[in-house]
Amino acid sequence: MEFGLFAMPEHFPWENWTLAFDRDIDTIVRAEQLGFEEFWIGEHHSGGYEPVPAPDLLLAKASGLTHRIRLGTGTVNLPYHDPFLVAERLAFLDHLTHGRLLYGLGAGALLSDRDLMKMDPEQSRPRMLEAMDVIERLFASREPISHHGEFWQFENRRLQVPPYQAHPPIAVAGLTGTHNFKMCGERGYLPLSVYFTPTHIEANPGIPDLVAHGKALVEAAESAGRDPELARSQWRITREVYVSDSREQAFEEIREGVRASYDYLIALGVGPLIKRDAAMAEADLTFEWMAENVPWIIGTPSDCIEQIQGIYDAVGGFGVLLINNRDWTTSDRWHRSLELFARKVMPAFRHREHQALRRDLADYAVSLLQE
Repeated sequence: MEFGLFAMPEHFPWENWTLAFDRDIDTIVRAEQLGFEEFWIGEHHSGGYEPVPAPDLLLAKASGLTHRIRLGTGTVNLPYHDPFLVAERLAFLDHLTHGRLLYGLGAGALLSDRDLMKMDPEQSRPRMLEAMDVIERLFASREPISHHGEFWQFENRRLQVPPYQAHPPIAVAGLTGTHNFKMCGERGYLPLSVYFTPTHIEANPGIPDLVAHGKALVEAAESAGRDPELARSQWRITREVYVSDSREQAFEEIREGVRASYDYLIALGVGPLIKRDAAMAEADLTFEWMAENVPWIIGTPSDCIEQIQGIYDAVGGFGVLLINNRDWTTSDRWHRSLELFARKVMPAFRHREHQALRRDLADYAVSLLQE
């Protein structure tokens, strides 16, 4: 398993946003130092809580301060942009990152963004699909192409600067259905599950859970003649994560931040996507209930290891766990949580044969001291 971070990014509207953007950069640098493999930045244009309109610009700055960590747009919201310009900017950013770019593309789920852009909700997905096809054609062709689609038309365009990577890794997030996971399985894209999708939903018809995401992904990969295990290994699952010295202390350190975040999210209408039972009242979506039932990954390092293993077993396996990067506490506490995770949680899921060897060596060393 690999590990990374996903940032909406969330920054509360009453805080200093200039400082917040600098803190995002600092966290990306810190994540690389701690051994995380990737970091994703989202795109939003309204709402007041997610104030990064151009993730490629933030990632460009971060790329100059890092050397190894992969950087992902999570996601560029295609319905709002000319696909030629998206392809051009991302191919250019691929060079600036020396091939570390993950090309996250999406339809844009924030309702206030759709309203701002006067976007018909029924057109969001068709626009995204048409734009993705254009982008893939531009990446694949060294000759000018023309496009006469429903939403975009142009004649004889080609990328002056093609992508750095021969096969740009395209990622797509899923939110309200399994269609994007089916598409990822069919096309070999990297699938992304959002942080509030429950592992398993008991009685909430029409709302997919992580088990449904994985099933759609694997079945589509098999039908397309792709390796289903490779598809699973490319699956990114985002979770709320916080590590501290005890589960009780973890709860108390982030309680006010959680309240501010989920007051906003529930007001946006994500409550039905979190419930395991459609009959639940939204007032019952408490911090404690979500931590236990989504579930979140919270507590001591040992708690977190057990919780990650539980999610892994429940969904049948996945390849990358993304920590949802939050403004729930001060930077020193948040970075301490990341350090505890990197030092004491990540090793439990990496190179397990190496971990067994280390334990054998440690036991041997102790036996020598006892002789």
